[in-house]
Amino acid sequence: MNEKIREFLNLHYNGEAVETLELLSGGGSSRKYYRFYNSDQSFILTESENVAENQTFIYFTEHFSKVIENLPEIFQVSDDFTLYVQSDFGNRTLLDVVLKSPDEAKVLYEKSIRQLARMQILGDENLDYSKSFSYPKFNSTLVLRDLFSFKNYFLNLLGIEFNQGKLIQDFEKFAYDFERIPEQYFVYRDFQSRNIMVHENEPYFIDYQGGLKGPVQYDLVSILWQAKTDLSEIWKEECYEIYVKKFIDLTRQDLDGIQFRKGYDLCVLERLLQVLGTYGFRGIYEGKKHFVESIGFGLKNLEKIKNYSVLENYPELKKIIIKLTETSTLQTIKQIIDERQIKH
Repeated sequence: MNEKIREFLNLHYNGEAVETLELLSGGGSSRKYYRFYNSDQSFILTESENVAENQTFIYFTEHFSKVIENLPEIFQVSDDFTLYVQSDFGNRTLLDVVLKSPDEAKVLYEKSIRQLARMQILGDENLDYSKSFSYPKFNSTLVLRDLFSFKNYFLNLLGIEFNQGKLIQDFEKFAYDFERIPEQYFVYRDFQSRNIMVHENEPYFIDYQGGLKGPVQYDLVSILWQAKTDLSEIWKEECYEIYVKKFIDLTRQDLDGIQFRKGYDLCVLERLLQVLGTYGFRGIYEGKKHFVESIGFGLKNLEKIKNYSVLENYPELKKIIIKLTETSTLQTIKQIIDERQIKH
């Protein structure tokens, strides 16, 4: 424990806080999380040198807590914004639940989706997007970044053959179409079951500091198409209908169902390719076990969309997706990983 943390805890809590401080296993970021106890109540201490990101999280938490209750409470913040104390929701995520008890998870998914809609639509009002951490808007620039990450860290590492000129044309058209999806509100950006804690049978959202303005369907896609959960098509459709009903209730506007579904399908394609780009970089390139293990699930999702009508607008990309669903692709991945001598 560094002296800065010790002084911070001693300033705001009793001696039990320092004595019980325990470093928790981290996620995919440079943030460090600690659990400590004070007067028989547990708390989470977050440590991060990324002040801008911390300030965004604190601002978003304060803002969205006005419209939903299932967010952490921020109790203390250091003067330099590198330390803050938030609610402790335990160690159980929605991912843990869905992998072990799908029936229990179904209710939690429905609750999460309804709360998501409230966060996106009601939370969009008076939200200062200039305080977003990275990008204020999910625009074509961000989409192209995701698509080129998929090309560079997945397709190129696998040695998949394609017409680069035609693929780039598809990327540009896709980014143009994506940016014009009509339903633009707050987007969590990484609304997946690892970022939903389950505490006392209720879902609580964490890690939303990457949020920005964008198509609401993206978050729905993120949770329903998460590779590892492998939700059934029936389950996805039920959740989709729940979300659409809640969206209409909250916006109090007529909804063009066909247009909304087209936006959803575009978000499916964007999310699946973005995820594979991440898996390629973290898994194939960096050799991280969790991401390597997830590649097969990601490719299984591509199998489900290879006949999507929306893909007809991007012919070279469709050819690549079909290629990636061939059984030889996984064999190629395994060979590349072996050659890189990845140690799990």
